[in-house]
Amino acid sequence: MNFLACEGDWSKGAAGEPICTGALVSLTREEMQGLSGSALTWDQVSELQGEVITLFALAFGFLVLKKVLK
Repeated sequence: MNFLACEGDWSKGAAGEPICTGALVSLTREEMQGLSGSALTWDQVSELQGEVITLFALAFGFLVLKKVLK
């Protein structure tokens, strides 16, 4: 599958159609993935989710302790 990209800026024409102010370029899926940087693996997603849940648990625990100690 190919994607259409604009090397300039996209603008809107009088009738609302998109207009490329630069050159149009055709990119493959692999080239699009290379432009966006490296994606996270599922192992990294799981690790990040665990760390976020731990952070929220610590923040919640801190707020509970703060309220109890008042």
